[in-house]
Amino acid sequence: MLQGAVSGASMEVDLRALCDGDFVCLHDETFDRETNAAGPVRDFTSSDVGSILMRNDDGRLADVRPILLGDLAAAMSGEAVHPGALMQLDFKDDIATLSADHRRRFHDCLAACASRFILSGDDPAGLLSLGAGLSGLKIGYDPCRDDTLTQLQRSGAFEAFARDAVRMVPFAAYVYLEYPIILAGLDAGVNVVSIFQSAGMKVDAYTLNSDHSGVEETLGRLVQVGVDQITTDEPLVLERLLSRVIPQRG
Repeated sequence: MLQGAVSGASMEVDLRALCDGDFVCLHDETFDRETNAAGPVRDFTSSDVGSILMRNDDGRLADVRPILLGDLAAAMSGEAVHPGALMQLDFKDDIATLSADHRRRFHDCLAACASRFILSGDDPAGLLSLGAGLSGLKIGYDPCRDDTLTQLQRSGAFEAFARDAVRMVPFAAYVYLEYPIILAGLDAGVNVVSIFQSAGMKVDAYTLNSDHSGVEETLGRLVQVGVDQITTDEPLVLERLLSRVIPQRG
């Protein structure tokens, strides 16, 4: 994360609410898979997080603790951080369940550095309410659900999908799309990327890794269609692939 911040990268972390009004950067609803703790994240305090260790992808414990929102904000506010660096906060909880303490803490953490963050999720009204008053904070929207690709392949309504999302969140600076949806749209003759970009939104295609079938072809198609960024768990690997794909695609 710190390397990315210094180099001006666009990065993403998942955000969960703790019971004491604070927030921690974790994906799951429970600590079980990602750490050496167990139980719902919402049952823990920020003090509890200080004694928890993260797990590597192979399940082994690492000498790294989960990041609290305040620590993340401090890191993104450092003098060495590139002015173009951005951190997406992908909010995983129901914003309507947040307490007044949560909302105050969120504002306190980001008040001095909101322009370096994107608050994203699937609840447009909730995102606006949580981010209200934070100057420079960008809003991102993810219109994809577990069955979105299947439904679109069945209906072929790719253009309607994109235009409905634009109408729902005209204020969004970024839209996050599962890359198979982009590819399926192209196969159906619809460039959903251009629809969002025409509305002034940047498009992120997620999540492409090197072990995915046809990764170079996929990368080439995403480059050709003009996505603004690609989310990956392997930035250095995809950077090398891009160095081969871009000259080929012009």
